[in-house]
Amino acid sequence: MRRLVIGVLVATVASGAWTGSAAAQDGAEVEIFWDRNRDGVRQVDEPPYGMASFQVSKPANLAYRLQTNGQGKATLEPGRWTVTFDDERFGVTTAASAVVDPAEAGRGKHVIGVYGASICGTAWLDENADGERQDGEPRIGGQRMFRDYAGVVGTTVEVATGDDGSYCFLDVPTGDFQVQSGDRLGIDQTTWGVADWRSENPDERQTSKFDVRDGKSKVLSVEDPAAEITGFDTAFVTTEGRDAQALDITVVNPDGSTVPRDLRVGERVKIVGRYRVTGPAYDSYAGTLHLPEGMRIVENEGTPGEVDYNRAVRARFPDRRPPGQEERIVAIAVVEKPFVHSEVSLWTGESAFGLSRDANSGNDNYRVLIRALPADPGPDGRRWNLLAAFIVAAVLVVAFVAWRRRAVK
Repeated sequence: MRRLVIGVLVATVASGAWTGSAAAQDGAEVEIFWDRNRDGVRQVDEPPYGMASFQVSKPANLAYRLQTNGQGKATLEPGRWTVTFDDERFGVTTAASAVVDPAEAGRGKHVIGVYGASICGTAWLDENADGERQDGEPRIGGQRMFRDYAGVVGTTVEVATGDDGSYCFLDVPTGDFQVQSGDRLGIDQTTWGVADWRSENPDERQTSKFDVRDGKSKVLSVEDPAAEITGFDTAFVTTEGRDAQALDITVVNPDGSTVPRDLRVGERVKIVGRYRVTGPAYDSYAGTLHLPEGMRIVENEGTPGEVDYNRAVRARFPDRRPPGQEERIVAIAVVEKPFVHSEVSLWTGESAFGLSRDANSGNDNYRVLIRALPADPGPDGRRWNLLAAFIVAAVLVVAFVAWRRRAVK
């Protein structure tokens, strides 16, 4: 591929097909623009197609690919050239191919009008959370919208809604796309509305086309460059009234039992914190499980999270979770030194964005007291301890008897 690119560049320079601005007064000019009203004539408000790829060739010569500059223009070397716009992903409203030659009258410039599809919709606050856009429900301005080729990284195009909540992706090529509605939870504590197109029986009456879990649309196939896709609306609902609840903490002993007991140095235990978030909408789930000094986390399970300073698991879900769903934070920890009157705590009073917006902070925390003793000496150690105690007791008895005898004498 690298050789091919270098070969094309060398051939282009060698052929003298394009000189940029060096011979602007002598060579033919090519101009490509977005003909959004598709009338074949460039209007003042119709933008240039910058970095547009096209082909040039001479009789009996190879064809070369060139690009317009940021203003949608390219200047060729003097001579007779055939210019062709051959990107089949777009439609053309003018001649897609023409011969240019500044030495001939009327052939000094070739203008090409190009058009693509459009994807348009509206962002609004779904106050009654029914997924349908009613008159009177507020529109959302400044909402960021993103379009990507499905499954292709680095192809993002971004637009923002106007004051009336409307947006449009213009000049869209044919292909498969996915549109994503930007996240607003960290802006105004709203989240994507009730549309759930990934479910087995999605409600086709719902206006919103963006999933409640990640704000993405289903893959959209654009087959016609003249397609005008409308009604690609995105609903948002309030998360006011959310309540994160820390439910309980369970310490699982090395033998799998959950009967409360003192821990021992060297033991490997599992600590499980359960929590859930209730509220009016899908929401971000976040929680932190803290362990006392003297314990070190070696692994975490279940909820996606990160270990902080070996003593806490901070759990964050990348997508929204349904209200009322129970989640768990699991930490596998080793007891490294004795401790007393310490606690394991679970805190759920924040969202994935670090915002404290809980309706009832009284149930955000759950704590259990634990204690760790020195390492268990084991059966052999216990036998020796008993023997030592017996010997000490015997010595004391002998000493006592001897003392009594001397006292009697």
